[in-house]
Amino acid sequence: MSSSPVVRLAMLLVPLLIMASVAWLMRFEGVQRTYRMQAATLQALEQTFAAKALGVQDLPAAQEALADSKVQLQDARWRLAAGQEMSDLLDQLARFGHAHGLLIEQVDVGEPSQAAGYLVAPLQLQVIGNYPALRAWLDDWLGQIRLLHVSTLQLAAAGQPGMLRLRLHVQAFDAGQQLPAPTSLAHEAARQRAPPAQVDPFQAWSARSAADGLAWVPLAQLQMVGSLARDGQYQALVWWSGRLYRVRVGDPLGRDQGVVVRVDERQMEVREQVLLGGAWQERSTLVGLRKHVTQGGMDEARTTGNAAGDGSGDARSASEDLSG
Repeated sequence: MSSSPVVRLAMLLVPLLIMASVAWLMRFEGVQRTYRMQAATLQALEQTFAAKALGVQDLPAAQEALADSKVQLQDARWRLAAGQEMSDLLDQLARFGHAHGLLIEQVDVGEPSQAAGYLVAPLQLQVIGNYPALRAWLDDWLGQIRLLHVSTLQLAAAGQPGMLRLRLHVQAFDAGQQLPAPTSLAHEAARQRAPPAQVDPFQAWSARSAADGLAWVPLAQLQMVGSLARDGQYQALVWWSGRLYRVRVGDPLGRDQGVVVRVDERQMEVREQVLLGGAWQERSTLVGLRKHVTQGGMDEARTTGNAAGDGSGDARSASEDLSG
């Protein structure tokens, strides 16, 4: 029996409807997947935008820190050579050596080598002089603004009494270009001048005078055992390390550049130079008869002892064995 036209039409439309439904479902799933991906991308962009917005707020501070770092780097590069040429450094070397009475025997300037952003030039120096002059010259020449690095330093006898030969290997630096002087120099504190050295540690002990022999001994190790008087002027008898010394006003005493400024019957006053708070200041110290030292001013408690300082027989007989 033949089917009706309606049935035949339905049989043709049902597969078409099923295929259209499947195609629509597949398309809907793709659109939904694309939406989720775009939503995730939008969220990531929003987070990136928020982070960059915070970064923009910190940008002025970062730019200011970068500018400060550039200025500090420029200042540091200028200080490598303090705006000077090698010829200026050698002229300064000659002036300082002449001012301290030194003989500059040899100056060799090596070939500069390139480092990271600067040049390094080796110097070999040979200088002759006594120890205090060499010490003062080193303080002046190496203490300048220009950076000088000492790699080796040797001291040896120069063949003359009291004279030493100093050999130095120094590295001098250069920025490699002309730079303006930094404004920070106006706010830099002036360098304190180092006190001159009074003792040559390379000098034989027997060659030192009695007063010089005490110029490096701590005052706490000294004992005043008596005094001598002549025409109203007192001299102290000081005992140290098994020897007796006669000390008068003006003699060096102690490690801190001390000088005897007053001697009386029972004590003596030593005025020293000490570094306190970055500045050199004077300090008075009293050394009394057979007592330890008392630091402070003249109003502190007086020291007492059992040795008379009136030029008695013991004190006077001991003074005959003094050296100096």
